[in-house]
Amino acid sequence: MTRMTMLTEFFVMYSTNKDAKALNLLYKEFPEYFVWSPTDKMLSRRQRGTAIGRIVTCHPTEGERYYLKLLLMNVRGPKLYADLCNVNGKCCDSFRETAEKRNLLHCDNNLIDCMSEAVSYQMPYSLRRLFDTLLVYCNPANPRELWEKFEEPMSHDFKRIPNLGTKEIRHLVLNYINEVLHSMGHNIYEFKFTSEIIVLPSPANEAKDVQFEKNIIVSEEDLLIEKKLNSEQRRAYNIILDRVYSDKPRAYFIDGPGGTGKTFLYRALLANIRSKGFIALATASSGVAASILPGGRTAHSRFKIPIDIDENFTCNISKQTALATLIQDSKLIIWDEVSMAKGKMIEAFYTLLKDLMNTNILFGGKL
Repeated sequence: MTRMTMLTEFFVMYSTNKDAKALNLLYKEFPEYFVWSPTDKMLSRRQRGTAIGRIVTCHPTEGERYYLKLLLMNVRGPKLYADLCNVNGKCCDSFRETAEKRNLLHCDNNLIDCMSEAVSYQMPYSLRRLFDTLLVYCNPANPRELWEKFEEPMSHDFKRIPNLGTKEIRHLVLNYINEVLHSMGHNIYEFKFTSEIIVLPSPANEAKDVQFEKNIIVSEEDLLIEKKLNSEQRRAYNIILDRVYSDKPRAYFIDGPGGTGKTFLYRALLANIRSKGFIALATASSGVAASILPGGRTAHSRFKIPIDIDENFTCNISKQTALATLIQDSKLIIWDEVSMAKGKMIEAFYTLLKDLMNTNILFGGKL
């Protein structure tokens, strides 16, 4: 039996409710006229009060989920998922294909909306990483327009540095953007949104990243998380830390719906290990997830996984580099949203750890 959600009931309303048919609303407009009951799992006509609808934030790297959101933001009156995928009477095989055929990906408005939404709650550091992700994954038609529109919010932290002029601030922002692009296998000149001369990343940048990882300051707030864990979080926390400090190799998969405290658990583990002077690497499949982990990086960036992968790709890390030493010295590696990653990425990561640690033990003996 299909589980009833606000989205499935939204489809039902368009099939059975005359008011819904007459209003011909977008999904985000529905809460203005209808109320969702979490208890009864149904929508009913709003009798009093007002509401502004919104759709949960979704990162472009989340694949089909992102394209589903894009369709819901633009398609009126769907009665089924199939209606969302219908273009000129033909049903497309995926939400992405549908978005392409509806020309939603050829227009940068959805990318501007994505950045505008992030500006309201993300730090400049995270905005710059999101900007890089949009450049690499979403192929904007006009990168210059995107840059000019969001240069200011991406620069706020650098503006606090005294005695810096507008040109120096712009160079700092562009150099940061270029360093992240370089870690993703690209450089700033590919996207032609600026004519500024940018310093290309050098091996010294890798050493700087390693030094940063070794000197992450653990906040008092994160140290206190341990006392706030619920019973299931506490059980996972104790089992994992026991393995960490006994140097017993193991791989764990933390499963649970959104909002059940997985990130809370990760922060507690990272704080415990780092507070004792050990290295714990925090990575995630998407930039948004990485930005909420202390010292978080995308898996692509941390493990040098190419953006475009083929049958024979590998993680581009030599045993002689500072990054290889950092991974070898780590006590714990966390990869958030790992289920979003392609299987070949996990296999390449598995091979990398076995190679760096010179052993065939599970994940090279890393936890």
